[in-house]
This record gives sequence, C-alpha cells and structure tokens, in this order.
Amino acid sequence: MTDRKQQVGQLMEKLHSLKRLMNPDTQCPGEEPLAHSQWLALILISRQEGIGIKELAAQLGISSSAATQLVDGLVAKGVILRQTSPDDRRALRLSLPEESRQKIEAMKVQRLERFCAVFSSLDDDEFRTLIGLLDKVVTNSQTKLKEVV
Repeated sequence: MTDRKQQVGQLMEKLHSLKRLMNPDTQCPGEEPLAHSQWLALILISRQEGIGIKELAAQLGISSSAATQLVDGLVAKGVILRQTSPDDRRALRLSLPEESRQKIEAMKVQRLERFCAVFSSLDDDEFRTLIGLLDKVVTNSQTKLKEVV
C-alpha cells in the first residue's frame, strides 16, 4: 500500500471519529433524542415550509419510501405536521408547529456550542486553513469522482 493510501486510511478514521463527536443524539433537555436523519429532515422542513415528501427525499438522498417512514416517525413524535396541499389533494406538505420551531432553534444553539468545543484546539488561522482545505476537497472531488465511476 502506498504512503498516500495509508494516509487516506488514517484520514478516514479521523473523519469517522470527528463525525461521532459532532453528531450525538440531538435533543432538548427532557426530550426524546432525534436521530441524525430526523434532525436533518427537521432542518430542511424549517427552511422550506410546505416541502413535499419527494422533495425532502431528494434533498436527503434517500428513497421516497424511506422519507415517508422518517416523516411518519416525526409526525408520531408530534414535531412536524403533515397536511394535504391546497393545490393538489393528492400531495402532502410538511410544516412545523411553532413549538417545534422554538425547539429547533434551541437545538441549533446546543449543537453550535458543541461544534465550537470540538474545534477549540485550533486558533483562528488554523481554523480558516481547515475550512479552505475542506472546501478545496469538496469542490474538486465532485469532478474527480465522476472520472472514477
């Protein structure tokens, strides 16, 4: 194995560890935890009031049936509303009750504090460098991965 491939393997391990640190169960104190996929769905619904299940599935990168199961769980918890579209009775639209909006804002603050703690060992210059390097990797990998596949 080449040195570069070994380093990529080490990076993968570090990224996995970082992901575990940054993606704990998301919850407000006294509330049932949300899975990461549920949290992502809530964020998308909060940003796009009235989003449909198909659109939600596409943005999450999952099937419509998986999105329906995800939505069913969130509806059962009472954190989202599923309503018939006024334009098309066959279509369902997703929205958040006000209480959920407030909880999401509280969870965003909680997560931001956690993320800041994760990166607190980096000074401002190191943190800007990290952001720049990650941006470069993400931007260039979109082209490179098309060549590999």
